[in-house]
Amino acid sequence: MTRVAGATGVGIMGSLAGCGGDSGGSGSDGGPSMASIANRNNSYWLSWEKGYLEAAKAFGYDTNVQTNNGEVSTQKQQFDTAVSNGAEFIVGQTYTNAAAITLAETLAQNQTPGVLAVTIADWFVPQDAGEEYVTFFTPHFVNHAYTGAKMLFEAMGGSGKFVHIEGNRGTAPNIGRNKGVDLALEEYPDIEMAGARQPGNFIRSDARSVMNDKVSQFGDDIDGFFGQNDAVALGGLTILEENDIDVPVVGIDASEPGLAAIANDRMTGTVSGMGPWQAGWSVAKCHDYINGHTLSAAEKMMSFNAPVCVKDPSQWTDAIDRLPVVDAAEYNSAIFDGETPYDWKKMSVVEAGEDSWDPQIDMAPMNLEDMKEVLDWKDADKPSGYSLPEVYTDSAAQEEATKLYQDQFQNNPLN
Repeated sequence: MTRVAGATGVGIMGSLAGCGGDSGGSGSDGGPSMASIANRNNSYWLSWEKGYLEAAKAFGYDTNVQTNNGEVSTQKQQFDTAVSNGAEFIVGQTYTNAAAITLAETLAQNQTPGVLAVTIADWFVPQDAGEEYVTFFTPHFVNHAYTGAKMLFEAMGGSGKFVHIEGNRGTAPNIGRNKGVDLALEEYPDIEMAGARQPGNFIRSDARSVMNDKVSQFGDDIDGFFGQNDAVALGGLTILEENDIDVPVVGIDASEPGLAAIANDRMTGTVSGMGPWQAGWSVAKCHDYINGHTLSAAEKMMSFNAPVCVKDPSQWTDAIDRLPVVDAAEYNSAIFDGETPYDWKKMSVVEAGEDSWDPQIDMAPMNLEDMKEVLDWKDADKPSGYSLPEVYTDSAAQEEATKLYQDQFQNNPLN
């Protein structure tokens, strides 16, 4: 299914909640917790850490942030140490698809609840590990890239050649975003990709190298540029600028550098990765689990839609329909300056109540077709003898969970 969020927001509002802290502990009495992030070298992970610290403090847990630098063995050691030290829960993202199985099994075997988001092994769901794998959720990569590409094509006037530099090939975010760009291309017959897309591996330096080749090949015939994330977008943009090629540029992540580029009219827009919300939602679901609230089977696999950030949202009212559109400067202030605008306890069923909790973002359960679309699961890769839990093909259960999240979603503080 494809969920459609509210189209356009013109301001960022909502009650401020939570409070920042450091990884040395919040001095709470809820027990220890652990968050696993890749690094502190970019604003996405810094914002993710910020959401974790705020939410953990709001719920009364001690905090412990561990960086793994994308090394699976390091992340596994950190999980083992955390459970040995009695962590109440662990939240984070796995660096590779396969690592999701090992880390989920670590949680289940040690009866430590946790949430592992964004990356998951093919044909593997939380039920396969155990109830301690509280839930999995991921951005709707297809919707996000479709919206970004559509914005780019509109900014190009509906015709011309654009460069698309992708990220790490073979990963779900990259595959899903490619699908989104291709989907948008179907709606714009006069838009053409400038040669085959090439991998920028989600980093600036690689994107610069690819764009240098594209400029050599296409030069002034380049009319636009889609970067698979902000780092790629900015890396490629610097090469365009060095060659005096001034074209619309769109990225993904809503990083501080990306938002600054929008403010300076160097980029057209960027789709948010919702780092703080991801972390806080993970903490809230673990807190609920610890306090006796169990998610339904359909809630174990979820996707979410995030806002796209632009300089003037009013310009995009008629063009963008799948994601909300927000003011980039207001978003930057809300996410990166001081406290984030989320009511963390409102995300908790235990704290807010069965009728009053609010995810504060557009979420939907993932059925089998969604897994194939967003996560690129293929029937040919399905392990012999594997049986997917029936809930993912049960339309009634999926519709019930979909309606639940539609009904509970009352306030997006970024709209």
